[in-house]
Amino acid sequence: MKNELLKPTRVRLFVLLVLLTSIACSSQSPDPAGTSTPQILTAAAPTATITPTPIPPRFLTICLGQEPESLFLYGDQSLAANSVRQAIYDGPYDLLNFEMQPVILEKRPNMSDGDASLELMAVNPGEWMVDKDGKLATLGEGVAYYPAGCHDLACAQVYTGSDPASMDGLVVRFRLKPGITWSDGAALTAADSQYSFQLAQALFPRYRPDLINHTRAYTALDGQTVEWRGIPGYRDPQYATNFFSPLPQHAWGAFQPEQLLSEAISSRQPLGWGPYVIDEWTSGDHISLSKNPDYFRLSAGLPAFDRLVFRFIPAGDEALTALLAGECDLVDKTALSEEQNASLDELQRTTKLAVAFENGSAWEHAAFGIAALSQGFPSLFGSAGMRQAITACIDRESLAAALFPGQSQVPATYLHPLHPLNNPEVQTYAFDPGGAAEKLTALGWIDEDNNPQTPRRSVGVPGVPDGSPLEINYQTIEGAVRRQAAEMIQASLAACGVQLNVSFMSAEQLFAPGPEGSVFGRVFQMAQFGWETSIEPPCFLYTTQEIPGPYPDYPKGWGGANLTGYSSPGFDQACETARSTLPDQPEHAQAHRLAQSIFAEDLPAIPLYLIPSRVAMRLDMCGVQPDPSASSALWNLEAFNYGEACQTQP
Repeated sequence: MKNELLKPTRVRLFVLLVLLTSIACSSQSPDPAGTSTPQILTAAAPTATITPTPIPPRFLTICLGQEPESLFLYGDQSLAANSVRQAIYDGPYDLLNFEMQPVILEKRPNMSDGDASLELMAVNPGEWMVDKDGKLATLGEGVAYYPAGCHDLACAQVYTGSDPASMDGLVVRFRLKPGITWSDGAALTAADSQYSFQLAQALFPRYRPDLINHTRAYTALDGQTVEWRGIPGYRDPQYATNFFSPLPQHAWGAFQPEQLLSEAISSRQPLGWGPYVIDEWTSGDHISLSKNPDYFRLSAGLPAFDRLVFRFIPAGDEALTALLAGECDLVDKTALSEEQNASLDELQRTTKLAVAFENGSAWEHAAFGIAALSQGFPSLFGSAGMRQAITACIDRESLAAALFPGQSQVPATYLHPLHPLNNPEVQTYAFDPGGAAEKLTALGWIDEDNNPQTPRRSVGVPGVPDGSPLEINYQTIEGAVRRQAAEMIQASLAACGVQLNVSFMSAEQLFAPGPEGSVFGRVFQMAQFGWETSIEPPCFLYTTQEIPGPYPDYPKGWGGANLTGYSSPGFDQACETARSTLPDQPEHAQAHRLAQSIFAEDLPAIPLYLIPSRVAMRLDMCGVQPDPSASSALWNLEAFNYGEACQTQP
């Protein structure tokens, strides 16, 4: 790939000063004496009329490491497509520290204000509902369910007969802010949100299939209000997210839903209501946009730029070269590879560029193989004590600091420390090789030669032949950062008398489903990779019903997420309560915090570090505020600025 980079075309302005000089001439009149006096013609002083110098348009150039395939909302879901969509849409919500901030909605619905409520719904035999186990079902003979007003097993009923059953159903109303228009000037209405739902339904399962399956009706009640009705028995803790982002029915209504996946009007130049409008997409090179004259925040001076260009540059040194040459103002994370971490840190240290980062929502962890599917496979981690000892042997704070200096931290559980449901009181495990060694000895792993650099050996360890060395096979994904992490973990464990045998593989190999894949086929000892967290804490990752295995013995088949095989009735109950109660109910937060406490005690996986998300930018850039819960660092693109304008910003 060539390093020669072409700058985006800039408007060159030539200022023409025109000097207009008028000369006044007066006519001669006869002298009364019959003689004439010479007339001196004096030229009037020239008056310069200066045309005001036009203010040159301001450009912002963002470099992406990928080119989107489509910008249709229900098409390409890549990071690059999401980054570009930040320019043409704004909201409906912004996520800040895992809290939803309404952008085009008047407020976030909640039960206390009455815009979310439980209503009595009649369910006829054969109609969809959610049974007492939280599963989609059709009402019929023998189906257990919660009747209206019932919220626990003590009052659950089993359906018999043919009469309709009365159940509670969740109803949520969303109200749009007035005065918002599409970039073509047409009003943005609740009908556009209803149209968006209809498209998502027609293109099932491309977008939130679980939500669509649990939706009984989605209706525009008036020009500003839309109502979501869940199927009876469904209690969605994240009901406030069940708003479908509007799509322009007036512009797309003549097309079939499938056509919108490829039509230029929807995939390459979609209408939006955000700060910018797409002018041109040159495949393989760039997307050019201009300021949206109908943007609803225009009066606030947003956006700061007249023109926006997304350039496509392969991830690697080329992107940083372009930034240093002034050909990019900001380099998105899609154009930054982990191999560049060291050079990025050095460029920031020497003030060649600036880096904005946040502790992302992704957390790296080392999962234990607790319950192997193969009976002949050795299980070393059946006891929580063994898992705790291994955790205390790893210097995770030093690990995070070495990999991402000043940019990461060690979470206590599967939840980000800034999450409002994070439990700060769970058990934690400091680096304590001495205490870990004592625990390993108590568990039957003996340092026979008093040399911590050689593997301990088993004496009376259940399921392990005496004299077996304490060796762990450790699998992770190939890459510079994970290689460094695995080597540091290997050294930490060696000091405790634990030999770590590390193998690297592709992501496709590690995530291969069972029974062929060793990790999700549950034939492994330890595996390191990252999980994403979300608004709703992902406790389901460690529930019994998520254990992968052959169906019907395992309800999720090989699609289960709980590769560890961990199973705890207490954790299952806490997670189920948390996921089946509404955020307005106190037991919702209580159950989530209890689930975290159980996880921290049992440790089915070791939280290693938060994976930071970074963007590189010019030194005088301001307004860039990456957030751990935002889907893109460009979430507030309209507020980006640079140069002298930044000196007046807070």
